[in-house]
Amino acid sequence: MSNVSKASDHVKPCKIAQSELHNSRDMDYLNSLNPAKLYIRTDLMHLNETYVAPGMEGVTLRQLYDDIKAMVKEKTGRAMQEKDVEFTDKRGKKRVRQGCSPIRESVVNIKPDTTIDDLLRYTQKVYERWGINAVQIHIHKDEGHYEKPGDAASWTPNLHAHIIWDWMDHSTGKSFKLNKDDMSEMQDMVAEALAMERGKKKSETGAEHLERNDYILQKQKEKEQRLREETEKALEQKKAAETQTAAAEAEKAKAEQQTAVAREETAKAEKETKAAVENLAKIQETAKDQQGKLLLLSEQINDMQQRSETLDSDIEAKEERVGKLDNQLEELENELNNLSSKEPWQQNIFHSLTYLLYKTNPTMQSCIKAIQDFAFSGTGCRGTKHRDIFHDDESSTIKSFMEYYNKATKVPFVHVGKYLVWLADQISHFNKLEKRRASREVNDVAEGRYDWRIQRSQNRGGGRKR
Repeated sequence: MSNVSKASDHVKPCKIAQSELHNSRDMDYLNSLNPAKLYIRTDLMHLNETYVAPGMEGVTLRQLYDDIKAMVKEKTGRAMQEKDVEFTDKRGKKRVRQGCSPIRESVVNIKPDTTIDDLLRYTQKVYERWGINAVQIHIHKDEGHYEKPGDAASWTPNLHAHIIWDWMDHSTGKSFKLNKDDMSEMQDMVAEALAMERGKKKSETGAEHLERNDYILQKQKEKEQRLREETEKALEQKKAAETQTAAAEAEKAKAEQQTAVAREETAKAEKETKAAVENLAKIQETAKDQQGKLLLLSEQINDMQQRSETLDSDIEAKEERVGKLDNQLEELENELNNLSSKEPWQQNIFHSLTYLLYKTNPTMQSCIKAIQDFAFSGTGCRGTKHRDIFHDDESSTIKSFMEYYNKATKVPFVHVGKYLVWLADQISHFNKLEKRRASREVNDVAEGRYDWRIQRSQNRGGGRKR
């Protein structure tokens, strides 16, 4: 029976409070667990990985849920149906209309070498197919169970990942509706993205999906039953061997009385001894191969530890960059406060000249529109679909305006970017999240992080199609 895990994605409504405690590895939550149903090894927690979608940093699932409620009310004019509602159909039969599940959670089987990038390929396919956004991904490599309690060598890991989905269409205020064929297609997608064998379809097996804890308990019971059967078989073989030994002893007594027969038995014994020596040599060779495999496994573990350290360094670098951008945003707000403290006639002239430049410069208008569209495409409920970066034509337009402005005035690209975000904010009145989102991305354009995309687009003769 194969022990290789097959690809599987089980989607269900997200239990917000429990999900956040489980995925964040809250210590009070861990201490409350019953090891018989769910065991988490704290010494393996460093192998876990977490991804949070851009614009969702620091946003709790409860806050996201409340934002979705407000969006549904705004788009449909009705409050979101949160609870199940019982009703009577035209035939007088009692039925239940399920409440809305705007946030859903997947539990995905993974391999030991599965990465966040592998899962992002899967979530990108889901987004492109149905428009469903993944807001969080959590890889768990610290869960499992012991075949023999207290025996570290009997540890069996339960490798999986949790994906938190925003299951709402923000352009209509309605949830996405996926049928059985769609859900089967998702299983195909996850198998392809993770390079895993696809599990058998429910239509073929007729089996119902088991929750994670029930699945682990079932596997433990199956293994216990298999061990019992193997033990009984071994006892039967031992009993048969004892019977054979008794018969051999009787045969030996008979052989002592018949010299000719004894010589034949001796020759046979020598032949069996030779075979046993050959088997011993094979066993020793197998043991040598096992030692080589153990050495290779040790090297793989060291490689994974080095990769983990590299990931930690990348995370620290990203956090440093976010802190730098927050400082730049604070400097921009200080500069704008300084502008507001100037004499009224200075403010009037500054705003008038800005308005005149904006109205007469099509390139500047395109820059402002690109910044507005990007800021609203986050989770503020004013945009259409989520976007992580500027399109190639947008970043190219913004960079060309920075170059034009810098050439004419010697003002640095970063300050030109701050000026564009300020003007877009003056026109559209961003909220704090939209303003921070726009400021960070425009700053990336100013500091050259989009240059390779712009050059690639120019080499191809055009921007990214939308």
